[in-house]
Amino acid sequence: MRRILSETVYAPSVAAGTFDEVSSQCGPDSGTVVLIADASRDHEGLCRQAKLLKEQNPNAKVVMLVDQYDLSHVLTAFRSGADAYLKKSISYEVLVKSLDLVLLGEAIFPGAIIDLLREQDARVEESRQASAADGPQELSPPAKGLSVRETVILRCLMDGDSNKIIARKYDITEATVKVHVKAILRKIQAKNRTQAAIWAASHLSASRGATVS
Repeated sequence: MRRILSETVYAPSVAAGTFDEVSSQCGPDSGTVVLIADASRDHEGLCRQAKLLKEQNPNAKVVMLVDQYDLSHVLTAFRSGADAYLKKSISYEVLVKSLDLVLLGEAIFPGAIIDLLREQDARVEESRQASAADGPQELSPPAKGLSVRETVILRCLMDGDSNKIIARKYDITEATVKVHVKAILRKIQAKNRTQAAIWAASHLSASRGATVS
């Protein structure tokens, strides 16, 4: 990593084998600190350390590198406050561009996570259908103060639907969809649609069938 980034603005100032070795230089008075860490060996431990770092220094940015994507790991990293979750196999150019976006306040999570979310949602739905008793099922109360309409649209974000597709699906205007998406992001404190989809995967019930009025 030091060699790869040596001629960029992200040339590592500290290289260490453990979080403890650099934590003393990541305090609240350290300014913006970018921590690039290998999360493939002790993922849970790194997530705990990342959360602690973000509490100590709100300006800190945490970039996790992994060998492959795992939905549960991605969700854990998201909850810990990670700013980017990237495969080790990405190119040098993509890594640098990702770091640029992280410093601009963007969260970089894998586009492939949408497919993983769809697979998980499908498995949960199959399980619900297999165990559901005869008769109508009641929807669980919406989370985070979301209305039924916002909850339905949030599920569409989990499916990767665009505003145009959502508008056609529920016979509403794209402008209306944008208003709801903006409200959803604000209520669940997500920065973008990908973060909203990740949040929904772990907070929404598997219940379906709500309609948009």
